[in-house]
Amino acid sequence: MPRFLLGSLTRYYAENGGVGDSHLEADLEVIAGAVSAWRHWLNKELPHALDWDESPTAPFDATAVGETEWAALCQAAGNPDQLTKPTLWLPGEHDFLFQVRDLREELRWIGSAAELLRELQTINPEEVGAETALGALQAHARRSVLFRLPLVRD
Repeated sequence: MPRFLLGSLTRYYAENGGVGDSHLEADLEVIAGAVSAWRHWLNKELPHALDWDESPTAPFDATAVGETEWAALCQAAGNPDQLTKPTLWLPGEHDFLFQVRDLREELRWIGSAAELLRELQTINPEEVGAETALGALQAHARRSVLFRLPLVRD
């Protein structure tokens, strides 16, 4: 069952086993430093810089979406790549959809939270029978954009 987590990447990695290729680094300061270094490296590689809230007081929220509802939403999307490919959406007005190694040395597709929100808003909930899942994901995408927070699909 896909789980969606809205909040800082530092908190995500701290609560999900740490960073590094063997996930051994679980110290909060080490994780925060790794996230900062990764963001700096990422911004050097992209056409323009992305920024998001990594403060320890950043909001954090999670929701699970059933497999059936997730599949229905992906099928109903006009641009399903914006839903199916990314496992991380970063805030900001960009149309990037790219693949990069994350803080666990795993390849991860990254998309735009603003693009995700636009895509979710095109889906008619009555047609897909996933009103609750769609509403929860729209709320997460909206908060990602509004509060400049990453959204992770776990």
